[in-house]
Parts: sequence; structure tokens; C-alpha cells
Amino acid sequence: MEQTANRLTSPRFDRRDTDFLRSCAWDIGERRPADAFSPTESHVGLAMVSPCRGFAHWRILNDWIDRTAAGCGDGWNQCRMVLRLYDVSYIEFDGLNAHRIQDQEIGSTCGQAFFNLPSSGTCQLAEVGFLLRNGRFIPAARSRVVAFPPDAPSSHHDQTALLVDEAGEIEQIDNLWDQERILIERRTPKLRKRLRVAAFAFPVSHNEGGEPSADFYEDGLPSKFIVEWAAGLCEQGHEVRVVVPASYSLRTAREIRGVHYEPLDVRLKGSPLEMARTFGHVAQRHCEQFSQFDLIHLHEWMTGWVRVADDIPTVLSLTSIESTRCNGASPDSMSRKIRAAEREIAARVDCILTPDWLRSKTLGEFRLEAGRVHAFSMEGRLPNEWDCPLDYGDVKREIHVGPMDRLLMFVGPLEHAAGVDLILEAMPIVLPRYGNLRVAFAGGGEMHGYLAHRAEQLGVAHAVRLLGSVDTPQVIRLLRAADALVLPSRYRVPQDDAVVDMAQRAGTAVVTTHGGPAHAVRHEETGLLTYDNPGSIVWAMNRILDDPFHARRMGGNGRRSDGFVVTWSEVARSYLELCATQFPQLTENSG
Repeated sequence: MEQTANRLTSPRFDRRDTDFLRSCAWDIGERRPADAFSPTESHVGLAMVSPCRGFAHWRILNDWIDRTAAGCGDGWNQCRMVLRLYDVSYIEFDGLNAHRIQDQEIGSTCGQAFFNLPSSGTCQLAEVGFLLRNGRFIPAARSRVVAFPPDAPSSHHDQTALLVDEAGEIEQIDNLWDQERILIERRTPKLRKRLRVAAFAFPVSHNEGGEPSADFYEDGLPSKFIVEWAAGLCEQGHEVRVVVPASYSLRTAREIRGVHYEPLDVRLKGSPLEMARTFGHVAQRHCEQFSQFDLIHLHEWMTGWVRVADDIPTVLSLTSIESTRCNGASPDSMSRKIRAAEREIAARVDCILTPDWLRSKTLGEFRLEAGRVHAFSMEGRLPNEWDCPLDYGDVKREIHVGPMDRLLMFVGPLEHAAGVDLILEAMPIVLPRYGNLRVAFAGGGEMHGYLAHRAEQLGVAHAVRLLGSVDTPQVIRLLRAADALVLPSRYRVPQDDAVVDMAQRAGTAVVTTHGGPAHAVRHEETGLLTYDNPGSIVWAMNRILDDPFHARRMGGNGRRSDGFVVTWSEVARSYLELCATQFPQLTENSG
């Protein structure tokens, strides 16, 4: 044996000498060294064979048996030798808390055996020993825990997930694919539930004598931005007080749309600088208790003489600056004084809001850090047909579709080039899985009769709506209520680009083919790109219907606005989000 070992370790040994290695293995096998091994302790081991079947091997020392039998006396008579299996899934086993116990009789103190389990997906631990007549079990050895996998895919086959925060708290999330949006939302600072905001503004305009003119926005109130912004903050649950000079129609404090308006008895005469200083002094005396406010908002430079405590965040909103108002003309003495006043005020406030076109001019004029000046929308519009509130259930009822049914839309000519027949051919495969699927075809064409007849042949007529020619307002409502727009074009159809544009304005995902308006769709971002055959359409329809959250996200990614579409509610929400990032002392965890 020593010669064999020396030859194996020799540098000249050719490891390709398989005959020699085979002879070594045969020699070792004949000697049977395992039989001569004498363990110092009893043992039992487990191994997984299949999800419901395992293998165990054990050995109980005779010395241990003799000692145990002597200690048990008559109770040892007629005892049984067993292999005991414990189901210890998801627990820390203490000997008594197993989910299930399974005994299997064994016939020798040294051996091996296969065993079956009643279910898969468990964790098993084994002990080998003796079971006495009185039911007492005396273990000789214990194995390690062995996991047995499930024999089928996980039962958690939906899109839910678990979110574990920094504190170890667990929360169920409806859709795993929303993880990025959810994490961004959770990490975004949140303002306190109710802020007390004071805003200072001038009415829209004054005449030369300082009396209010007739072109006020409403009852002598300030600019539309302040009125709508303040109302939006109140809708979000915050308290807003707007301080303005008194006017003919606003002489006493009033509450309008939840906003408290406090007019000041101040005579506005003289130059803009004199009026601004006068208003600032009166407002200062009126609001001596600035500590009652959490946030101060100053609209336009003329309110900048309202002095604010250093520990109260202050925001200044500007719709113009003196250099832009001069429009290239040489500044006179008053203009230079106003410019100096603007720079002084801008240096004193914490944050400045300007329209996007004015931000770079403000930075250059006032020599401020970029982080203090933010482009902000100071206009809004009333919601139009693309974003006004809409009851999707009522829209579906208009075409005799249930409010909870899944709706896919086709808009265009019912022609072979548009691929409308591909949708019908895919429906017999998709409908058994999504019984509440309904497909609406908006448009007319030579294939109208064929589609109706083919739907009857395929047994899907109950899920098809051939709407014919539909007016534009109804098409808009249907696109907003649909899960997706499907355009399985075989070739380019002239109306496809316009229909995709409508779907993107409605925030609806678009499914089309590589032969259709593929240039207007980003695959898996704003919609799906597929091929002009029924199998590919089946895949696309399943993708949309199987993950509605992803379909909605694709529609949101592709949402297109025609110019300036910010609503006043969005303006207020953006303002609060900006304050949350700029002023940590106003957030929920500021304490």
C-alpha cells in the first residue's frame, strides 16, 4: 500500500494510466476499510431523493444500547427500534414543536432505507433510537435538517411581493413590477399633514392713483396663480392665509374656497418701491407673530419687504424681473433701483420659483446658486376631454360592455391591410383564459360583414363589438377606458399615426406590428411590438391582460401632452413636493 501511494505521488506518474488506477480501486475495495472503521458515536443521516421521498442511513453503537437497556430495566423488554422523522419547516426545533412526526421501524442497528413523505416542500430532521412500550422514545442520534423541495411551482404565482423596510417591518405590495415607483415614492420626503402657510401678494393691477382697477382677477384678489395655488394647497389639507392690500370689493377678511384672505388697510401711492415698502411695513405690523406660520410665500418682488424670521422657510415666486420688463431698453434711475431691490430680496429668501424661460436669466442677473432657483409652472388650465374625470364603467356601458370587463380597442378602417381579422383569429385562444375580455372595433370598411360572420363561426361574437363609425368624443372616452389599443397592421395604414397619437394622449398602451406604426411605439415601454400573425397577437393580448399594472405603466410612459397641460391641482402638488425636498424641517420625520 505504501508503494502504491509513493507511485501516485511520484512526479513521473502518468495520470492517464487508467489500468493502474483501476487496480488501486479494486485493491481498496477488497480490503473493505469501511467495515473496519469503528465510530465513537452513534449517527443518523438524511438525504433528499425527490420532493416526497428520502434516504436515511444510521448506525447505533452496541455499547450505547447496553448502557441504555441497563438503565431502563423491565421497560426495555419488547421495545422497537425506529427511525423517527420530524417536520420542522419554518421553526427552530426544540424536540417538542414539530409539525408532524413519522415513525418507520428498522430491523438492524446499522443500515439504510428509503422513506416516503406525505407532502413536498418540507424540512425534515431524523432521530434513530428505541420506542419503549410506554410510548417513551429514546434517541441515539440526530441528523441535520434537510430541505425537500416542492413538487410544483410556487403557489405564489401572482404579482404580489413583500416590502421590508429599514426597521424590518414587512408590507405586502400588490405588484412586484411597481417596485421602482414604490421605492421612489417611499424615499421621497413627505410634508407634515397640515402646514400653516402665509402668502403675501398684490392685486393684479392698480391705476396711477393707487385705487384698484376694474381688471382684477376676481373681487380684487391677487393673480390667478396665487388664487389657484392657495386653493390647491387647501385641497391638500393645509391652512393658507393670503395677505393683500384692501380693495373696494375686498375690505374685510373673507374665506374663499377654503383660503383665508386678509386685506390690509394700506394706501398705495408713489413709485413701485414706495408702494412695496409701505405694504411691507403694514404687513409686518399685521403679522407680528410669524412663529404661527410654517412657511412664507412672497409673490413678486414688491412683497419682498415683508421681513421674515430666519428660521421660517421663505419662497419667492417671480413671473418677471426688471431686466426682462425693460425689454432691451436702457434702464432709467427707477429701473436701476428696482434691480438692486430685486437682488437684495433674492439673496434673502431660501427658494425662488420662476417660469422655465426665466430661470437662466434670473440666475445670471442675481448671481445665485443653481440649487436656489427652480423652474416652476405658474399657469394652468381646466381639464379637457383627455384628463377630465371619467367613469370608465359608464363608458363601457355605452357599448354594452360590463364595467369590470377588460376592453381592447381597434380604431381604423376594417380592411385587410389593417389586420383586423388577426384579432378575431386570436380571440378563441385568449378568451378561455380571460372570460371577461371584450374587443371593440371602431370604424367602417369592406370587412365589416366578414368580421361579424367570422365571429359567429369562432364562437366569440358575444365578446366582439362592431361599433361602425364613431364620433371623436366617444373614441376619446373609449381609448381612455380601454386596457390597450391594438393595431395589427399588415402594412402602413394612413390613419394609424393619428390613432396612436390619440392613444398616447389618452395614456393608453399601444400594441402594433413591425409593419405598422412601429416608429411611434417603444417596445415594453410605451406599448408592444409584435408580428402580423394570430400567434403573435395572442402573445401581445396575453401580455396586456396578464399584467394590467404594466399595461397602465406603459400607457403612462407614452402619455403625450399637447403643449401646456399642467392643471392647477398639479401645480399645487408640485409645489408641495418641492417644499418637501428643499425644507427638511417641514417633513414628517423632521423631529
